[in-house]
Amino acid sequence: MESDKVRRWKERSEYDLETAEVMHAAGRYIYSVFMCQQAIEKCFKALLAYNNDEVLPIHNLRRLAELSGVVGELDEDKLRKLDFLSRYYINARYKEDIADLSKGITEELSKSFIDFTKETIQWLLQKIK
Repeated sequence: MESDKVRRWKERSEYDLETAEVMHAAGRYIYSVFMCQQAIEKCFKALLAYNNDEVLPIHNLRRLAELSGVVGELDEDKLRKLDFLSRYYINARYKEDIADLSKGITEELSKSFIDFTKETIQWLLQKIK
């Protein structure tokens, strides 16, 4: 049976993915990418909770993959995407120049990260069943 802690992390992850899609539809691509990072982070934390591991205040997605015991199952392309999202998380939270932050964050990039996030979450959720 799924614990309340696991359920809450999964719900938060789903909410953040939905928010990423809303931000994408509104043309707020930097926030769409930011919310993709948040959604994957929370899904990793659901997996950690499911495994009865401590859920630490860590935001680096590769590190969360390591702690979850799944990093070896990810190819280099997926790891690069996780690293990009982790770096973007820090920049999106602390950078003051929105124009500088937006460079390179196109509609296409936003959509590709939404797709990646959906795939990653679906894969992680299979490990929780």
